[in-house]
Amino acid sequence: MKNDLLAQRKVLEQNWSKYVFAQQKPNINEPLIDSWERSSQHLNPLRPNIPVYDPEETEKEWRDSLLYKAASPLLEEIKRTADDSNYIVAICDGKGKLLWTHSSRFMQRRAEQLHFVPGGILSEQGAGTNALDLALRNIQPSRVFSAEHYMQAFHDWVCYSSPIRDPQSGLPLGVLDFSSSWQNANTLGLMTATALARYIEARLLHYRIEQQEQGFRQKPQRLELNFCGEPELRFEGEKVKLSPRQYEIMALLALHPEGLSLESLHAHLYGDKAISLSTLKAEVSTLRQVLKGEIGSRPYSLNLGYQADFLEIQSLLQDGDIRAACYLYKGSLLKFSESPSLKEWRVYLDNALQAALLKTGSPELLWHYSKYQPDDFEVLLKLVGALPANDPRLAMLRARLELLDFKA
Repeated sequence: MKNDLLAQRKVLEQNWSKYVFAQQKPNINEPLIDSWERSSQHLNPLRPNIPVYDPEETEKEWRDSLLYKAASPLLEEIKRTADDSNYIVAICDGKGKLLWTHSSRFMQRRAEQLHFVPGGILSEQGAGTNALDLALRNIQPSRVFSAEHYMQAFHDWVCYSSPIRDPQSGLPLGVLDFSSSWQNANTLGLMTATALARYIEARLLHYRIEQQEQGFRQKPQRLELNFCGEPELRFEGEKVKLSPRQYEIMALLALHPEGLSLESLHAHLYGDKAISLSTLKAEVSTLRQVLKGEIGSRPYSLNLGYQADFLEIQSLLQDGDIRAACYLYKGSLLKFSESPSLKEWRVYLDNALQAALLKTGSPELLWHYSKYQPDDFEVLLKLVGALPANDPRLAMLRARLELLDFKA
């Protein structure tokens, strides 16, 4: 067994050296190649350790997190598993920051040298190709052995990671990871990480139900604007049906929290169209009644807390949380709108999300996006190249590409 592991490590080291020093394409699977290519754009593979942020602040973040509430009954058992098997065990958040770690004596010095400690950044940008990032990126258990890691400092490691998924959205809240020296690689590592992650997920579901039963459910936002795809507005938890023009006005007010004068709102909404100011005043007056007076005047502004999916998607993309942005997206922003400002925002948001998804190359995220943008030729083409040859969706995707090509 150890001889097999040694032979595997040697082959991987040769592939890694050829890629890093001679720019030769490595003989490894496509997801790892894609990750190496992304890592090479922003990371020195010879750096000795990963970035780490304030451990005290991280400790507070961990204690306040939903992950801690769900995992705390298991932590002693997880620690014993790590100690008995010479592992370091870690839980990171949904962006790859380590919130909690426990090292066996065997792994402690190695972990500290690499900054594999609370506050350490295991995202691809911070640590290159690694199992925690792949588990978050693909929402499935991942194993990375020795020189499959992009950073040379991790070549003595084997890492087994499993996502911890939110029971409601299915999106990962974090990752449970077991890591050890490469000589300690075995078939049980990934099974152990996956089984314990599923147990934490069950605890999450139990905790959420318990919250609801005890009346601790969070109060909803007074105003929710879900305008990407079929528009929906909720005020104080109730769905409110508006006219297309009123949806546009609400979107523009959300985009301009500082407020807009009557003339500015008119320009954003109608452009050069010959629509009277009194028509716009009447629309705003109707909206003010619907929102119980919560639209200010001079300038027009929203006088209550609000949540808007198009603003949240932008924020998530800026933070690099492409997965969450993708799953929040349900189509173009008010695709019926002819407002010059909203048309610009629609194109901007669609293009920003598309570019981010094409860069990730994630089949899961590309497939989700394609459900809402079925005519996006670039995404369909990338998806065809990313799916395995036996995937049943390929026939449909190729037919769709042929149809789009014919129409062009």
